[in-house]
Amino acid sequence: MLALLCANGAEEILAQCEGILEVRLMTAMSELRKYAATGYVDGILVDARLGVTAAIRERLPQIPVYEFTAPFDLAAVMRWEEQLRTQRSAPLDSSSVPETTVTKTSEPAPSVPTPPVSEDPPQPSVQPMAAPQVERPVTPTVSEPSVAPHNPVETLRHTTTPVVRRRTVPVLMLDSPKGGAGRSTLGAHTAYYAALRGKRVAVIDLDVNGDIAQKFGFADAEDVRGWRGGSVEEAVRDGVCLLHESGLHIFPSPQSPEVVLQSPDDAEYLVNLCLEEMDAVLLDMPQGWTPIHQAVLPYTTKVMLVVNPAVDQLARIQEHADKLAFSGLDASGVSAFVNKSKRVRADERAMRQYLTPYTVRAVVPFDPTIDKRGGLNGKRIVQAMKPFWDEVFEFSAVKAKRRWFGARA
Repeated sequence: MLALLCANGAEEILAQCEGILEVRLMTAMSELRKYAATGYVDGILVDARLGVTAAIRERLPQIPVYEFTAPFDLAAVMRWEEQLRTQRSAPLDSSSVPETTVTKTSEPAPSVPTPPVSEDPPQPSVQPMAAPQVERPVTPTVSEPSVAPHNPVETLRHTTTPVVRRRTVPVLMLDSPKGGAGRSTLGAHTAYYAALRGKRVAVIDLDVNGDIAQKFGFADAEDVRGWRGGSVEEAVRDGVCLLHESGLHIFPSPQSPEVVLQSPDDAEYLVNLCLEEMDAVLLDMPQGWTPIHQAVLPYTTKVMLVVNPAVDQLARIQEHADKLAFSGLDASGVSAFVNKSKRVRADERAMRQYLTPYTVRAVVPFDPTIDKRGGLNGKRIVQAMKPFWDEVFEFSAVKAKRRWFGARA
């Protein structure tokens, strides 16, 4: 990623780089230093009118800096970015270059003694061989920049591909900055929806303050801390994993009063175990920002950020969104859901400024039937979340089964 510091005209620059280069606008030095600490900043684009180039090079000497003047030259920046990529791979290329030069100088040796007529023929044969040795290393560095303004834009549009996920199994993180936002309720309906449609779903409850297994009718749960089995079937046999009648596998959270936070090592072990056998994994996270978040974030493919638009939670919502952004998650990796909302439009407008750079994916209104009947009776939740579920679990638009909401274990 390239960081951009610009005096004015940043929107035009971002529009030019869209689809070609990954550029993020920085508005403060503190923001730039936080992103640089994560290791996601490959270079910094600085507008010369700001006059902060020397200060940035002094404070961040490990990151290359490119100073530009208006108008913004995209082709020049692309050439500079290509040079950065070649410099990163220089240790590999430098070891291969001398080998090619040695082989090329050794190949013409057997061709010289073949015509043993006179001593004159070898002289012209040596001169043309010496000339290519001088021209070949010069041509890639001199001739390509002259041609670069014509082709690199189109070539990069076709060569740049989205980041490939390391795992094909969707891992959904149910996250919220504060408890009571409806994270477990929304996660239970999400897992149940996928299980009823043939997906092998595992729910790993990492929140010790609330047990998601109770929503499926399981009152008592075993302490899963320190368990190291070899398969999900073994976890079911040992009582560590609870098997619901719908086929859903639930790893409950420890309910001991002395437990404050589950071990990050246990969480990471259970995630790796489920990734080998399951079609989808849901992680019910504890509130706030904990070491468990840092342990499972590399495995996460989608974050479901559940927020409650209460006045006392707005500061925490904004702080939590900033932490997700600093951890390297882009806007496509986080989906925000406003839960228990009565004034839908007003709450959605208020959340836009607190969830920057993320957007509200859906608004889930409060369903009183959940409090009356319990279990999984949220019809309004299903209506609001169904488009997101079909997209994440790759379901086609088919007719849902009738009366699945009232099923309980």
